[in-house]
Amino acid sequence: MIHVKFCGLRREKDIEAVNRLKPDFAGFVFAKSKRQVTAEAAAGLKKKLDPEIKTVAVLVNMPVEEATALANTGIADLLQLHGDEDAEYIGRLKNRTKAKIIKAIRLQGNESDRIRLREAEQADFYLFDTFIANVYGGTGKTFSLSLLNNLPINKPFFLAGGLDAGNVAEIIGQIQKDATLCPFFYGVDVSGGIETDGCKDVIKMDMFMKSIRG
Repeated sequence: MIHVKFCGLRREKDIEAVNRLKPDFAGFVFAKSKRQVTAEAAAGLKKKLDPEIKTVAVLVNMPVEEATALANTGIADLLQLHGDEDAEYIGRLKNRTKAKIIKAIRLQGNESDRIRLREAEQADFYLFDTFIANVYGGTGKTFSLSLLNNLPINKPFFLAGGLDAGNVAEIIGQIQKDATLCPFFYGVDVSGGIETDGCKDVIKMDMFMKSIRG
């Protein structure tokens, strides 16, 4: 089964839609962004969230102590690192919390991709996203799946970057046909592809889920 993460939730109506559609993960963005929420706001939204849906804190270079607090206070079930966090940072998190860690890797198609994979070895999941200079995520741009070729992927990974109801099924199908990638393909992560004018769109959310799960 392909797991689904809806990211960038920030309103009660977003949570209502998520509770109905049942993705596997709900993402709260704590980095500077139009989708940014505070810890207090995220805690309030989580109280309204179906407990079977896991919460993910999306972070960019947040101090380890603050990231740990989000997990250990129950706001976040998983921590998604979208910045320049290195192996030392991930190790420090691992020593302070039992929360699973997703490390985002923005693919450039060169040796830097392998370096970032090595730095992320202690993470529980990879998340592959589109590289745009000085942008840590939320680009709304897809990347060529050929960039995953020959990477030493050895753990479950999410796919992100420009996904929407119109392309996600085809992209999933391409990866599932790849005998090397398919065993590690865990899920998809979407934010902008389920929005209209910067806000989550219930119709687009519904269409996205139907594209994957019928």
